[in-house]
Amino acid sequence: MQADSIAQAVLFLCLLLAASVWDLRKRIIPDSICLFIALTGLMDFSPVRLWGVLAALPLLIAALCKPEGIGGGDIKLTAAAGMVLGFGGCTSGLLLGLTASLFFYLINQLVRRLRKLEPQKASQASLPMAPFLSLGFLAVTILKIGGNIL
Repeated sequence: MQADSIAQAVLFLCLLLAASVWDLRKRIIPDSICLFIALTGLMDFSPVRLWGVLAALPLLIAALCKPEGIGGGDIKLTAAAGMVLGFGGCTSGLLLGLTASLFFYLINQLVRRLRKLEPQKASQASLPMAPFLSLGFLAVTILKIGGNIL
C-alpha cells in the first residue's frame, strides 16, 4: 500500500468523522466538508473514480420524489465520497450505511416497544444520515486498504 493511499484514507476518515459530528449536532453537513472530501479524491486520482459521483443519483431521485425525506448534504456527501471510492466502492458504502440506518431504526422500535412506549412512525423518524453513511464508507475504505475490495 502506497503512503499516498494511506494518507488519503486517514484524511478521508477524519473528514467523514467531522461530517458525522456536525450532522449529529446541527443536522446539517457543511458544503466545505463535502468539498474537502472531494478534493481528497485528487490525492490518489484516477479518472474512472469520477463515475463515483453517480452513486449519489438514487439519493437525488429520492429527494426529488419526497423533498422532506433526505437532505442535500447527504447527497453531496455521497457524491464527494464517490470521488474517493469510485462508483463500486461508493455504492457498496452507501448500501452498508443505509442498511446500518435501517437496523438502527428497527432496534430503536424494538426498544420502544419493550419499554411500552408508542412506536415511532417511519414518517416521523428523522435520523441524521451522515454517521451511517460514514460508517459504510469507513468499512469500504478499510476493506480497500486491506486489498479485499475493488
